[in-house]
Amino acid sequence: MIFYKVLLAIGLDKPGIVNLVSSFITGRGCNIEDSKMSVMGEDFALVLLFSGPFSSIEKVKAEIKDLESAAGLTVLLKDTKAPADRPKEASLPYIIETFGMDHPGIVNEVTGVLHKNKINVEDLETGVSNAPVSGTPVFHMRIKIAVPAAVPVSKLKDELFEVEKKQNLNITLTPAN
Repeated sequence: MIFYKVLLAIGLDKPGIVNLVSSFITGRGCNIEDSKMSVMGEDFALVLLFSGPFSSIEKVKAEIKDLESAAGLTVLLKDTKAPADRPKEASLPYIIETFGMDHPGIVNEVTGVLHKNKINVEDLETGVSNAPVSGTPVFHMRIKIAVPAAVPVSKLKDELFEVEKKQNLNITLTPAN
């Protein structure tokens, strides 16, 4: 039987962290299934789904302090289920892309519409970059969502358009491939 764990980790960014973590996981007989990793400020953060037989998972749990020490990370492990074991309701995959001058409240406003409509966020990335010439901070966000079959896409578009006007943004909603 195969078991699944989520590993969350954060620590001061330095070269070699990804290699240390991947070597640690695979060296104990586990497989990395999925991951998200990014530099946030001066820190490196990662979320990783891995799997393995019970004995391999137990090795990871027993030796996790070795990884924390070697990589300079704070690590949390959590039991989870295989992605295929999660119950899924009928939904349509969409991508929301948001672009505009950076200011507080953008993520909150957009995700508020999603929450109100019981739409699941499957992936969300944000960033701020400087506009050419003016140097104005420009916010960008990309969200992969699962729109339940019961939610009319036209209603979602209308509600996002209201956020677009209120927040002075450019928001697009397109079917995901």
